[in-house]
Amino acid sequence: MVELKHPVKLAIADSFLDQFGRLPKNIQSKVTSFLNRFKQNPTSSGINYETIKDCKDNRMRSVRIDLEYRAIILKPETGNLYPLLWVGKHDLAYFWAQKRVCQINQISGALQIIDTEEIQNTTERLTTQKQEKPGRFDHIKDEDLMRLGVPQMLIPALRKLVTDADVDNILSHLPQECTDRIIMLAAGYKLPEIYQFIETPKTTIDVENIETALENHDTLSRFVVITEDIELEEMLAAPLEKWRVFLHPSQRKLVERDWNGPVRVLGGAGTGKTVVALHRAKWLVHHRFNMPGDRILFTTYTRNLSIDIASSLKTIVTPEEMERIKVVNLDKWLLEFFKQQNINIKIAYDKETRPLWEKAYNKREEANLSLDFYKQEWEEIIQTNECKNLRDYLKVVRTGRGTRLNREQRQKVWKVIEEYMNLLSEEGLREPKDAMRDGIEILKQNPKGIKYQSVIVDEAQDMSKIAFELIRAIVGPAKPNDIFIVGDGHQRIYGSAVKLSQCDIDIRGRSKKLILNYRTTDENRKWATDILSPLTIDDLDGGVDNLKEYRSLLHGEKPIVKGFNSIEEEIEYILNFLREINKTEKESVTCIALRTKELIERYKEGLKELEIQEIIGEQEERGERIRIATMHRVKGLQFDHIILPSVNTDIIPFKSALERSADLTAREQFLTRERCLVHVAATRAKKQILVTYYGKPSPFLNLS
Repeated sequence: MVELKHPVKLAIADSFLDQFGRLPKNIQSKVTSFLNRFKQNPTSSGINYETIKDCKDNRMRSVRIDLEYRAIILKPETGNLYPLLWVGKHDLAYFWAQKRVCQINQISGALQIIDTEEIQNTTERLTTQKQEKPGRFDHIKDEDLMRLGVPQMLIPALRKLVTDADVDNILSHLPQECTDRIIMLAAGYKLPEIYQFIETPKTTIDVENIETALENHDTLSRFVVITEDIELEEMLAAPLEKWRVFLHPSQRKLVERDWNGPVRVLGGAGTGKTVVALHRAKWLVHHRFNMPGDRILFTTYTRNLSIDIASSLKTIVTPEEMERIKVVNLDKWLLEFFKQQNINIKIAYDKETRPLWEKAYNKREEANLSLDFYKQEWEEIIQTNECKNLRDYLKVVRTGRGTRLNREQRQKVWKVIEEYMNLLSEEGLREPKDAMRDGIEILKQNPKGIKYQSVIVDEAQDMSKIAFELIRAIVGPAKPNDIFIVGDGHQRIYGSAVKLSQCDIDIRGRSKKLILNYRTTDENRKWATDILSPLTIDDLDGGVDNLKEYRSLLHGEKPIVKGFNSIEEEIEYILNFLREINKTEKESVTCIALRTKELIERYKEGLKELEIQEIIGEQEERGERIRIATMHRVKGLQFDHIILPSVNTDIIPFKSALERSADLTAREQFLTRERCLVHVAATRAKKQILVTYYGKPSPFLNLS
């Protein structure tokens, strides 16, 4: 075998991986064997490079996998770096190659795969339209559009765009790295505002130097350069898990850099916030906190999500690096911390506190206030403001509470609260927030005991104020790369709004946003977003967030919303819907998401002829092709299809819980969480949403 002077590098395109994932298993094995041989010596006489007739890019070559299948490669004139572009049956591979060119954008420096036929058709269609108004981007220079990632040959088409619909229609024809930039430009962002999200281009671009282009952030959103055999093996073993290797430039810009303090990343459902958090952990543990004693904490709100995150993280970091990343929900971390300190604390949740509240409520002197009022007063006023006694409570401003209380009423309310506190103490219980305060005090008294260099927080919208104060205590005083927070107030289904600056977490100048939805179709996105239309949503730091620029590049069928006279008719329709999916989509997974656990039993019984797996507790979402779960449980998961049954007026919003609201303010807060819950459930769908109801529909559906 000829020994090469320089190691061979394979630059694998996402288009190659997409096609590889669709191949039969036996052909995948042949492709893998070929690539292993190819990587040893791409100049071997056994590699049969074939020119492609009528191909617009004379560097493209076909290489034989077997008699029927071919791979498309960009053959370099010099060097040992080989881009792999596509793989499939012979005629399809040639057809794909004949329509495309690989070009380096002379302004952005990115290597782009361009479908010349599609661009020509798009340009011709737009230029034949009668244009009565100025173009949307007439004021933008060609070189500025190219810096945003627009290929030069597509600029004439962009010049013809006028309306929002025009912009939406062209997004799928653009290289993915520039779609969010064009959305922002169309929404009124200035070029300097957009440039801060992208890599500063080199002053001179060599349009022939592919090796340099493959270091560009835009290029790395669709190419991954492989030098080690193990990297190739792991990638081909899971070709559809593209998030492991490809990051959009807007994501990479957040991940691969030093930050001079805490960072907050917002983004709607499906924008890749968790992917960014995972890759941030990988980058930090590999490039910054890579000493044996360094530690990173990756935390989230629920135990289920922490298990999913740990499972994902193991696929992108080494076992040694995984040893230095602690993935755990905050309550569990706290219990482990107390155990290390030889402190015996039992944290009380609803199951433990419910009987104590009922006992304390029996001591009430204010007859007009419900038990739920006392619970909410405790949670939102007394706990949030750390009222330890009556004097503290009498002084506190009850911001956000709808029921006014005079001094005498507060004194009566405190008697119930005090009784509840005494009962907790007698049982040796601490509520989560009290336990967090205990943890903060211990950390403050022993700052040398702080062992984490960085904390990464996922699903931050559900974290409480005291939780963020604990996170600050865990990582110690502010320093570079200390806290990385991702979240979305539109998905808050627990807790209430928090202002990070009040938790000693200063994100000024380090507040970022993701706007591209990679999971669901734009039709699903619009429907799920419309559910939230009456609401004003916070940005986790006292400001307002919106989904104005939030887009999806995928398109599909509109969500189906159907009403029935009875639950029996509804279940029969769902049964037929599922039968059809099972018949036409052999690999798809559907989840039925319901508002309550009681409803799950009713629908499992009605659909018992099908094999349905309930997602409960820590169980991962693998197994049967049809799953069933509460809307709360599907948070953080994704499925091909989502079915939302019983979206009736008394179920969503949940009538019995709504009626327990202590006052108008509590009622509005509950309705907001219910809308967010439906939004979260709907945005789990990659393909199709089916919404059904019987009798009177939920007011959230806006059908009247």
